[in-house]
Amino acid sequence: MTEPAVAKLRELLSRMGIEAEVSGREEVDHILLDVSGPETGLVIGKKGATLDAIQYLVNKMFGHGEPGDRKPIYVDAEGYRQRRAESLQELAQQLAAKARKTLRPVAVDPMSPADRRVMHMALAGTPGLTTRSEGEGAQRRLMIIPDPQFDFGPQADDNP
Repeated sequence: MTEPAVAKLRELLSRMGIEAEVSGREEVDHILLDVSGPETGLVIGKKGATLDAIQYLVNKMFGHGEPGDRKPIYVDAEGYRQRRAESLQELAQQLAAKARKTLRPVAVDPMSPADRRVMHMALAGTPGLTTRSEGEGAQRRLMIIPDPQFDFGPQADDNP
């Protein structure tokens, strides 16, 4: 299934007027398509929005068949998703430190479900902090909430 997915993504990018190379590999639980070339910035878009839309379209193109027969297709552009995840994890730690220091909830700007999930996972199991998503649709945001009963001690003033 990797080669047809690569071919479809190449065709989609070509129709978008984007010159790029596409490679693909099958993982245990998904298929990864990687886009590279001089116009990858256009493929990524603002905060990965175009990349997410392309991934959605490619998955819709291959959405037929039995649910157990099909693996989800992930589309990346020159390692963007990994860099974005690292940046979000760092942001999560900085905002968690702010929540610990002020003992007040911290709201993150609205973001995609995938980005919110990265931040939820980065803070999962952090003593004295909980996270939850609030809002609807495109305005859904992550909240980092300190437990007012938790003793953060002197480390609450430290920056991680």
